[in-house]
Amino acid sequence: MNASATSQHALLIIDDHPVYREALGEALAKEFSALGVDVKTASNASEGMTLVDESNHSWIVLLDMLMPGLSGLAGIKVFRSKPNVAHVVSISGLDPNAWEPRAVSAGAALFLSKNNTSAAIFKRIKTLYNDTQWHAPPSPLHASSEYRLTQRQLEVLTLISMGHPNKIIADLLEIKEQTVKIHINQIFKELRVFNRTQAVLKAQKLLLPTVTPNA
Repeated sequence: MNASATSQHALLIIDDHPVYREALGEALAKEFSALGVDVKTASNASEGMTLVDESNHSWIVLLDMLMPGLSGLAGIKVFRSKPNVAHVVSISGLDPNAWEPRAVSAGAALFLSKNNTSAAIFKRIKTLYNDTQWHAPPSPLHASSEYRLTQRQLEVLTLISMGHPNKIIADLLEIKEQTVKIHINQIFKELRVFNRTQAVLKAQKLLLPTVTPNA
């Protein structure tokens, strides 16, 4: 399915329905091969995050809005927080009139209906490869030598900013609740704060992209 083993730009399709995922992946791989774009698939967000984190590609992520584990608006924000993800595109069988505004507000570049053909989906995603800033500078939390947060800690901090309790964060990221607590303690230590509210405010001050003032 890969367009090129050395492709710099890549598309990741994350969908828990194997037939739809593989069919769309094969169709888009054929279309994007001429553009030198590598197409990969993942059955859930956790698997997708591993692919993104362990590669040196610049990614566009096509994320199903309704899956077990991390998905929906929280999934958009977490993937958008990754420095090598240029865009997140939401795809769903949900009502576009109700969900497209929510997805875009959460940071999605596009909302696509699963009722579209693969050709139509290709055309919409292809537009994102034009005039995209693929090498955006890292956020101050990444760039600062004073604060050293891991990618997972940034994901946890993003979900904290959305008001999620530890149990929900654990479910979304598919990790143990005790692991979430360990990450939070490290976040507090690195940001030199004492509670969740202070951590979110500190992140806002440092301009962490996914932590918004209205979180």
